[in-house]
Amino acid sequence: MYNLRGYFLFTGLALGLFLLSVACSQKQEQTTTEKGAASEIIDSLVIELEGVDSVSVFDLLKEKHLVEYHPSLQGVFVTAIDSVSGGDGYFWIYAVNDTPAQVACDKYITKNGDTIKWLFRKR
Repeated sequence: MYNLRGYFLFTGLALGLFLLSVACSQKQEQTTTEKGAASEIIDSLVIELEGVDSVSVFDLLKEKHLVEYHPSLQGVFVTAIDSVSGGDGYFWIYAVNDTPAQVACDKYITKNGDTIKWLFRKR
């Protein structure tokens, strides 16, 4: 015969994990929308870092996350962070102190007190 205690324990654990995953998904999917002329911008995932004097945005990102990128003459283009890669209209972009950057992430040198946000964006 089935062990009811084990069944209820398993069911409770599964329900708890499901609710936890829903809560985490909702937190990650806090969206930022900006109305543009052609389309709406949606940030589905945000990674926040703290600036350090004389360290590039790219180096700060690599210290704490798994990063895939393409080097170019203009600088580094990040294609994936922690195995979350762009495609289907999504891409990674960064902002420093809530201002979108105008240079590649390896070219932007931070200072103490800067707030860097990597945004997984769909346009």
